Amino acid sequence: MNGRNERPAPSEHLGHEAGSSPRSWPLTGRDEILSELISQLEHPDGPCLLITGPAGVGKTRLARELLSRTDASPGQVMAASATESTAQIPFGALAHLLPATWPSVDGRPNLLRVLADALLADADGGQRILLVDDAHLLDEGSAALLLHLAVRGGTQIVLTARSGVAMPDAIEALVRGNYAVRVDLRPLEPDAVRHLLERTLRGQVQTTTVRRLWECSSGNVLWLQQLVDAGLAFGALAVVEEVWCWQGPFQLSTQLVDLVSQRIGQLPAAVQRAAGLLAFGEPLGVPVLEELTSAAVMDELDRRNLVVSEGDGRRIHLRLAHPLYGEVLRGQTPPHRRRRYCQELAAAVQRTGLRRREDLARVGGWLLEAGDLSDPRLLLSAADRAVLTMDFTLAAQLAQAACDAGGGAPARRTLAVTLGYAGHGVRAEQVHSDLAQSITSSRDHLQSVQLRAANMYLSLDRPADALELLRRTEQVMTDDAARAELAALQAILLAVHADWSAYEHAVTRARGCAPSSPRTALRIRYAECVDHFCHGRTVAARQLIESELSATSGDDDIPMVRAGLMGWLCIIQAFSGRLDEAEATAVDQCRQAQDSGWTGHLGAWQFYLGRVAARQGRLKSAQRYMREAASTLRDDSTWGQQALILGEWATIEALVGNADKAKALLDQAHLARVESYRVFHIPAFQMAQPWILATQGRGRDAARQAIRAAGDARQQQALLWEAELLHLPIRLGQPAAVSGRLAELAAASDAPHIRIYAEHAAAFAARDASGVERVSAAFEAAGMHLHAAEAAAHAALLWSRNSNGMHAQQVADRCYQLARRCEGVTTPAVLACWTPELTDRERDIARLAASGQSSQRIAGQLGITVRTVDNHLYRVYRKTGVSGRSELRKVLSIGFPDSPE
Repeated sequence: MNGRNERPAPSEHLGHEAGSSPRSWPLTGRDEILSELISQLEHPDGPCLLITGPAGVGKTRLARELLSRTDASPGQVMAASATESTAQIPFGALAHLLPATWPSVDGRPNLLRVLADALLADADGGQRILLVDDAHLLDEGSAALLLHLAVRGGTQIVLTARSGVAMPDAIEALVRGNYAVRVDLRPLEPDAVRHLLERTLRGQVQTTTVRRLWECSSGNVLWLQQLVDAGLAFGALAVVEEVWCWQGPFQLSTQLVDLVSQRIGQLPAAVQRAAGLLAFGEPLGVPVLEELTSAAVMDELDRRNLVVSEGDGRRIHLRLAHPLYGEVLRGQTPPHRRRRYCQELAAAVQRTGLRRREDLARVGGWLLEAGDLSDPRLLLSAADRAVLTMDFTLAAQLAQAACDAGGGAPARRTLAVTLGYAGHGVRAEQVHSDLAQSITSSRDHLQSVQLRAANMYLSLDRPADALELLRRTEQVMTDDAARAELAALQAILLAVHADWSAYEHAVTRARGCAPSSPRTALRIRYAECVDHFCHGRTVAARQLIESELSATSGDDDIPMVRAGLMGWLCIIQAFSGRLDEAEATAVDQCRQAQDSGWTGHLGAWQFYLGRVAARQGRLKSAQRYMREAASTLRDDSTWGQQALILGEWATIEALVGNADKAKALLDQAHLARVESYRVFHIPAFQMAQPWILATQGRGRDAARQAIRAAGDARQQQALLWEAELLHLPIRLGQPAAVSGRLAELAAASDAPHIRIYAEHAAAFAARDASGVERVSAAFEAAGMHLHAAEAAAHAALLWSRNSNGMHAQQVADRCYQLARRCEGVTTPAVLACWTPELTDRERDIARLAASGQSSQRIAGQLGITVRTVDNHLYRVYRKTGVSGRSELRKVLSIGFPDSPE
């Protein structure tokens, strides 16, 4: 992994000098429209092409790419650009293409015909192509000449023009008379922006960075390029843990500020003020802006195309027409005016009654910006509201301001909560410990103890201290309801800590106090959900958590209980045969986390997306998600998941054949090992090693390692993880007596995949080709495509051994089709099916050589001589028809090409 915060050398990541943007970015997101234009241009008698779109959208770039795809020689292509200056001169835009003097003729010449003849006189054979950029700026004479050329025929004309502005009548006549086909070029969509950025920067770009750049540029390529230029120059756009990230606020270059300022134009004072208010307050309701300005000023904003409206139920809100308008206006506003704008916005929204859910937090933010700390109660209420919307950065700022303004213990408690969820667990603990001395209310004391314990477990990785704090407090409490609530929270922490004996005692104590409060009941059911899942009762776990999510209002004393429940829902869906639902849950929650800006939440859901993708067999996607989660959570201790991410990421790297990368990640995971979350320690720290051994060509060692780890899982009552590890030797095609234990686990669990594991082991042991083929179909139906491909490979091998070559080939073809969905899989079973001409030893050596390892290193890993390695490689080359190591990866890879690194 890269350093903590560094920009890679240009040769590694950039095709240009570090800190500058490439002269011509790769054309991206225009394949469909480019194909359409090429087909139009291939017809000699076809119509002219008129490419329109907003300024900076890439019209000229597309036109030039179009011409580069034609068979025309340089001498056949003519190019001209219209400008505002040449628009004042007859034929000014085409002057360099026309003769210096007009021929002398008797009488009045047919000017357009004379000029057309002269324009085409120097053609060196073949049809001429004329490109005119910014045709909306042509003078009337030049436009008339183009119309004449189009009507006359024999010349292919490509025009670009800005949409939304008036064009010369002759250009409009081209379209009206069907002499030209108009193609409107729209701004890039987010996926196209991501692809463009990654092709340009030659590396993965963080999803939130892509989203910010897309929103700020509105998909306009020119403005996107300017933003990237500035980000590279100022160091705001840099590589963080292998992923390009934008850190901090946008910093705009002088050139971009000038471009945007020209677009905004010179504004009258009243309109300038209204635009400034919108820059700091958007979105603003129409009544609020009317109160702050006037209807006439709002009409002027609209006339100048500076605002857009959006509906929110029956309300209408206004925004500036482009996000960069706000960036520039805020940057140009002096501090005293900024303070006044924020004061005016806060007062106006308060007068309208704080109608929107987020209004209170926004008012608090404006008061902070204005330096107005006169109302600690309002600041604290705003902080509490920001907590509910998961904007913990703003919530922490508001809570700190409330403390500074004299908000007392309630403000300090909210500050501690927000610091913990914002990833500052140590500071949160400091506030919690100081707070304990000043609390008098028993209810406040109970709440503070639970919040402090949650921070100890979640952020500080101090599970023993968290449980001890709760236990001591439970012992001294005299109120039975309070004791039950504390015991129920202990039950949750003990369940995720996999301490099942202590968990049972805590649940018993929590249930012993009747009647229980809603908070206690929620905690008990939360803990039971974890218990059900870890012991393979996935149906009960899912039903319980879905019931709780439908009933939970979010008013629990510990914020974000619902967020924790959503995480468990995704995990349970992934392991109960509902992978599509798990993916939908993760995608939706990841989007909400992006909207809220809660870094810990976003990183967690990127991690969950990686888990789900890996289970589906989408290995490249899983790599991307894990890489991004590690980058997002680099400086965030919330949830303590760095070690878990690194460990599960190591397994994914091993599955795609990157043994060295997998080993490095696993070593980092052990260094970052946490005491909390023991229910996930086995997949994080023990699942990767067998796959690393398998990738190194040590299949038997991998099987033995998996079975030893399965024994550890059994002792910890980790039923699901035991099943995963016992099934691993079967996936590797290694003989192992695991079918009996897998059958026991299938009987003890309702998880559908464990039943399939047991059937796979039994059929493989019995050499039942039909049975293994049915297992492959079951895996495919469950959405586990890598497992399905491996089972199909086993079935093909068994059919071949049964001398049924035709059916073996059919199943092998099915294996290949399934493996194609897995984005570059190189697991042993699939490779054996894909390269039947190779022996197991040849295949192992070929895979290691393809990963870039030297013959000497391969020999050391496999315990053979260098000469033996080279002899095996010679036979591999001869059998596969490749000439060297560089071509082996293509032979051994099935699926999508590598993502940019």
